[in-house]
Amino acid sequence: MKKRAIHYGLILALAAALIGCGGSGRQEAWSREKENTAEDVEIQKHQEKISEIDPMEELREDLYGDYQEKGGEIAFVSDGTVMDQGYNEAIYEGIETYALAAGVSFSYYVAEEDTLEGHMKAVKDAVRNHAGMVVCAGYDFQKTVGELQEDYPDISFLMIDGEPCDEEGEPVEIGNNVHCVFFQEEESGYLAGYMTVLEGYRSLGFIGGKEEPSVIRYGYGYLQGIEDAAKELELEDVTVNYWYAGTFQPTQEVYEKAVKWYSEGTQVIFACGGFLYDSVLEAANQEKGMLIGVDVDQNPLSQRFLTSAIKDLANAVVISLDDYYAEGGKWSEEFAGQKVRYGVEDNCAGIPVLETEWRFQNVTMKEFYELYKQVKQGERSVSDEIHRKPRTSVKVNGI
Repeated sequence: MKKRAIHYGLILALAAALIGCGGSGRQEAWSREKENTAEDVEIQKHQEKISEIDPMEELREDLYGDYQEKGGEIAFVSDGTVMDQGYNEAIYEGIETYALAAGVSFSYYVAEEDTLEGHMKAVKDAVRNHAGMVVCAGYDFQKTVGELQEDYPDISFLMIDGEPCDEEGEPVEIGNNVHCVFFQEEESGYLAGYMTVLEGYRSLGFIGGKEEPSVIRYGYGYLQGIEDAAKELELEDVTVNYWYAGTFQPTQEVYEKAVKWYSEGTQVIFACGGFLYDSVLEAANQEKGMLIGVDVDQNPLSQRFLTSAIKDLANAVVISLDDYYAEGGKWSEEFAGQKVRYGVEDNCAGIPVLETEWRFQNVTMKEFYELYKQVKQGERSVSDEIHRKPRTSVKVNGI
């Protein structure tokens, strides 16, 4: 594995320059000798668009051909489209930022089927192609890593939003070749919910994807933020519609649910999960409603997005890979077999605060930062309980 003349500690500084909490921008290069896949074409189009507005695009040029269609030292394995303008793309951004700075080859693999067998095959394909570090995106890879961590003791795994589980879905001991990263999504949800009520909205909604821990934390944090804002403003007319769609994909059912809610008076819907926002956005355009995005800043997608509840996936990946390679290709004692959760205290949870994306008309950034500081310093407590919904005085329909 080749390495350029760069100290690993400098990679975090580079990451800070390239990525922020939920920021965007990445560069993908691929072999020109081989036919591009549909995914490659999307990546190229995305990069061309970014390069027009990103003054740091030059720093992300893959001058040394670190991206490989197959055979990368770092392998990103996902169960859906990589360039999804959200979750997967942010993880990929972190891998790319680190790899291009350190001179480490990288590839990505997409599971052909969203099943345990499909996930297992994708990971095995990466290992067969000489990956040494496998980055797994999401809750659905828990059983896969639970089974493979012992089968491949010389392969290291970075799990995002998941931990090794057995066939029944129960957590098992985390191997020393595995590091797990989680986030305090409840804090991001809280900030988004509180600010939305403070802005003046009174009828809100939440459409979650699969009923997974990270989605539940977003939703329950959202309810807590709405509750606290309503109490502090002494409001009695705040209501919330709440529903899990059971999928992260856009569907007719999601569209019809969102249309119904908007037509009945819901003003803002938190679209929490993968591509389902497409269906909610379609409904919002039709009914003149608003959305809250998730995981990354989705405001650039449409003026219909009021804000987004975000977590810094990219930076968490950079931090993790920096630890791994600084130790010579293994996890440090602090990371090996461990799981961590990043949140507001780590500057890894919040909402977008770029002036170009600030959509609030009645609330200032100064007011947001005061709220953010209170959460960060522990003056406001946000529960991460997921087994029962928060107690609220506001009316919540659906749960």
